[in-house]
Amino acid sequence: MIVDITPENFRNALIEASLNQPVAVFFYADELPDCRPMGQLLEQLIGPANPHLTLARVDVANPQLQGLAVQMGLQALPALVIFQGGRPVDALQGPQPEEAIRHLLQAFLPSQADLWLDEARSQLAQQQYHAALKLLVLANQEAPERSDIKLALAEATLGSKQLEQCRSWLGQIPMVDQDSDYQRLVSALELAEQAAESPEIQALEQRLTLEPDNRTLKEELAVQYSQAGRQIEALELLFPLLKQDLNGGDTKKIFLDILASMNGAPEASAYRRKLYSLLY
Repeated sequence: MIVDITPENFRNALIEASLNQPVAVFFYADELPDCRPMGQLLEQLIGPANPHLTLARVDVANPQLQGLAVQMGLQALPALVIFQGGRPVDALQGPQPEEAIRHLLQAFLPSQADLWLDEARSQLAQQQYHAALKLLVLANQEAPERSDIKLALAEATLGSKQLEQCRSWLGQIPMVDQDSDYQRLVSALELAEQAAESPEIQALEQRLTLEPDNRTLKEELAVQYSQAGRQIEALELLFPLLKQDLNGGDTKKIFLDILASMNGAPEASAYRRKLYSLLY
C-alpha cells in the first residue's frame, strides 16, 4: 500500500499501522532533484498492493509535517525511515544507490520461506494437505532450522495420512518450541495411529506369521499399511520382495503407487533411489 501522510492521518497511517506491519516512510521535498528518483524507486519496489510493507510519503514542504522530520533527527533529504512497532527502527538519509535501498527494505520483507509457509497455511486451512506439503518441503529446504515450518509439515503429513512422516517431523521440533499446537498434533497423531491398527491389518499380520514367505499377503498388507498412513512400513515390507524378484507379482506397481502418494516427502526420495538402484 502507498499512502500520503497528512496531519489528519498521521497517527492512523503511520504509528498505528506500523504496529501491524513495517511502514517505509519516505521524506521528500519536490524542489530537491535527488528526491524524485528515490521516490520513484520506492514506489516500484514496494508497489500499491504489497501485503507486507507500506510506503508512507511525507512532503516536508508542508509546514505541519516538518516537525515530524525534526523529531526523526533527519539532517538530509531524501530520507527513508522504517517504522515498526510504533517507532523508527532503521533509516537512510541523503541520496542512496539502489542497492542500499533494496538491502534496507529486504530486512523488513518476508523471506521466500515465509511466503511459502503463508501460502501453505492457507492450503491447510482448506484441508488441501498435498498442495500444502509441496510448498512446505520447499520452505524447509530454504530454512531447515525453523520449527514453525516443521510443525506445519507435521500437520500436512497428518492430514494426508502419512503418519510416520508426521511423527518424524514432530521429533525434529526442540523442546523449547513444543507449544500448544505441537501438543495438539501429538495427541491427534496418537489417535490416528490407534485407528491405523485396523482389524484387517491385524488379520493380515497374523496370517503372515504363519506364511512368512507369502508374497501376495505381503502385498496386501503393504496396501493396508499405506492406506492407514504407515507408508514407510509398507515400503520396508515390499523392498525385499523387489530385491528377490523385481517383476514378481504386483510389488513394483504397489511400491510406485505408495511413493506417488507421499507427495515428494524426503523419505519417498530415499526409497525411490533404492528402486532406481535395482532398475539400473
